[in-house]
Amino acid sequence: PVSRTSELAKKRERRSFRFRLIAFLGLLLILMLAGLYQFWLRDSSLVSVKNLEIVGVSTKTEEGRQIDQAVRSAMGEMTTLNVDPGLLDQELARFPRVASTEIKTKLPDSATVTVVMREDGSIFGEGAGALLIATDGTVLGPADGQESSLPLITDGDPPPANGDSSGDGSAAGTTLTGRALNQALILGATPAAMRPYVKDSRSTPEGVVVTLDDGLTMLFGDAAHADQKWRAAAALIADPNFDTSGYVDLTVPRRPGVSSEVPDFSAGEASVAGATDEPSAD
Repeated sequence: PVSRTSELAKKRERRSFRFRLIAFLGLLLILMLAGLYQFWLRDSSLVSVKNLEIVGVSTKTEEGRQIDQAVRSAMGEMTTLNVDPGLLDQELARFPRVASTEIKTKLPDSATVTVVMREDGSIFGEGAGALLIATDGTVLGPADGQESSLPLITDGDPPPANGDSSGDGSAAGTTLTGRALNQALILGATPAAMRPYVKDSRSTPEGVVVTLDDGLTMLFGDAAHADQKWRAAAALIADPNFDTSGYVDLTVPRRPGVSSEVPDFSAGEASVAGATDEPSAD
């Protein structure tokens, strides 16, 4: 019995030793593979991005070609195992038209970059200082002759210069504020089919007023639920019996108010000129 017990103890000890040895070798292998991945594979040419698809950017324009090249330049510094969205954002920061990006990769060497672009919405200012404004109120840059094709924001504070490295004092990339932003958001929500007929907007004590080129005046109030207000306006205009030379109150889009006479908003415009309220969130 004593020898049998001793033999069993030695077997248990050998099994324990083998288990510790296997565990040690397994841990060593894991560390080696982790090091191999971290310091070689994730940046290896084996997983470099060779098949890149860019979605949302048209190369038919000079700006589109520059954005496309910037995306390719940034992605050339990445692999499918080492993606750095911050690097792409940094490369595209000089393009105010770019709203956001998304990177998707597929092993071993494919990647798709989806770029969300801001759309033209309105014009702020007139003459040489006219600015092109996106539908979300972002300044895209000089209007460059597009004044006649987009509605005009007629009042509000000008956007601040962004102070970027270009040193030209440009406001591109900044966002309108206060009354000007309210108007930009409302004009930006205009349905594509109606946009060519929108003339301008202005601030009044009752809120933003939008004028169509046929004389129709529409009171939107603030920018909240602007899309619903435009749908209500479109439904009224589509009615062949509707007088488009009148006035529509869209502040409550479910119950628009219609009148043949346009109210006089000029009485309180002096007080509006000093207002700095931010637009209401949708």
